Amino acid sequence: GSATSMAVGYVKVNWDLSGELALGIFSAMDAGSLFLMRFTDNIWACYAGYLVFKACYMLLITIATFQIAVNLSMERYALMFGFNNFVALVIQTILTIVVVDSRGLGLDISTQFLIYGSYFTVIAGIFLIRSIYTIISIKCR
Repeated sequence: GSATSMAVGYVKVNWDLSGELALGIFSAMDAGSLFLMRFTDNIWACYAGYLVFKACYMLLITIATFQIAVNLSMERYALMFGFNNFVALVIQTILTIVVVDSRGLGLDISTQFLIYGSYFTVIAGIFLIRSIYTIISIKCR
């Protein structure tokens, strides 16, 4: 994960044009690795899926953070990233209570992989649709 995050700084990409496309692709890869771990019984395939998931997720977070930071002034960094971390923690807590906790759905591990894979699929769809719209609108100008 850290190696892929470091590699982002050395890649020459127009992030304004392809940043959301990259977010969509890596979200789709995360979803695919979660579905792989859900639908296989091979422990080595699960380990490989976890490695792919972790690397793509770290890269996803790096790209998203960069996309946010580009549009901020220096004075707003701490406020924005503190707020982002707080909201992420609240969403993660709610999702955990709903999916995992016995007071919520109390789903088994296999179903949790299915839920989280579906979650990343929806996120990938949103980013891919948005990136296609952005690319088409820029090309039509």
